[in-house]
Amino acid sequence: MVRRKSQPRSNVQVSSSTPSEKSARSRRREDKPSRKRRVLKDIIYLKKTTHLLIPRASFLRLVRQVFIELYSHIYRIQVIALEALQEALEMYMVQFFEDSLLLTSHAKRVTLQWEDMILNRRLRGRADIINK
Repeated sequence: MVRRKSQPRSNVQVSSSTPSEKSARSRRREDKPSRKRRVLKDIIYLKKTTHLLIPRASFLRLVRQVFIELYSHIYRIQVIALEALQEALEMYMVQFFEDSLLLTSHAKRVTLQWEDMILNRRLRGRADIINK
C-alpha cells in the first residue's frame, strides 16, 4: 500500500494566526533537528565504524541458551569463536535487511513489511541458512 496525503494541499484551511505567531512556530521548528536528518547522520556514522552493533553480553546469553537447548553437554565457548559467530550473524542480518528493503522500494513503499522478508527468504532459496 502506497502512502499518500489524506487531503490535497489546496483544501487545507488557513489558520488565523498572527504573523508573529507563525514566525515563532517556524523558529521552534528550525531549532529542533529533524528526525530524518538525525537518522541519516546515524546511518553515515554506522557505515564508517567497524564495531559490532549487538551488545556482547546479550549475544552471549542468547548463544548459551541456544547451545543448552541443542547440545546439553557443551557449556563453554571460546571468545574468538563467539566473536566470529557474532560478526557472521550481523553481516547476514545486514544483507538480509538490505535485500528486504530493495523489495520494499520495488513495491514503491517506504515501510518494510513482513511480506518483504518472506519474499526475500523465498527468493534466496533452499540453500540459504535461514531456510534449512
